[in-house]
Amino acid sequence: MTHLEAQSYIMPFIEGKVPTDKQEDFVIHMRNCKKCHEELEVYYTLLEGMRQLDNRETMSNDLSKDLENELINLSHGVRNRRGFKLSAYSIFIGSIIAVFFLIYAGALNRIYNYEQTTKLNNQGQYYFGTVLEDEMQLDNIDRIMTGADIDKDKTITDYERIDGYIRLKQDYNNILDIGEMLNNGEALTD
Repeated sequence: MTHLEAQSYIMPFIEGKVPTDKQEDFVIHMRNCKKCHEELEVYYTLLEGMRQLDNRETMSNDLSKDLENELINLSHGVRNRRGFKLSAYSIFIGSIIAVFFLIYAGALNRIYNYEQTTKLNNQGQYYFGTVLEDEMQLDNIDRIMTGADIDKDKTITDYERIDGYIRLKQDYNNILDIGEMLNNGEALTD
């Protein structure tokens, strides 16, 4: 702010009508320019003193201190408005980032679910259903699915069915081995 501009805002300052976009520049200029500050002090003392006399108010003992308080108040008002603008801007940007993150996470979740469903439908039904169907059934009874009927709350995947079949086959072979050992043991004792 130039000297001429600062001097043109002396009267609006005394009347409390400095435009908000010029307040910060006015305060900075008055703090740094001794000549303009002295002129402001002269006008402020003269006009504020006349106003107090006209309104029959008690005269202030230190009008220069009152002027400094007015400049401090104007400076604090500028800082508060700047802080509010900064915090409102931060909240706005933060909310935009949060919304973007939620949309992005939702899209990733939908893509993952789609891929898993497609993989299960295509690979599971094609490979396991056609290639291993005979292996998963003994005596035309699907023993894995029969076991799954007992536990209705759990969904059995084709992978679990194959694992169950393998364990069932191992148990079946172990039972046959034990039976043969018992037969051989009975034959030895006779």
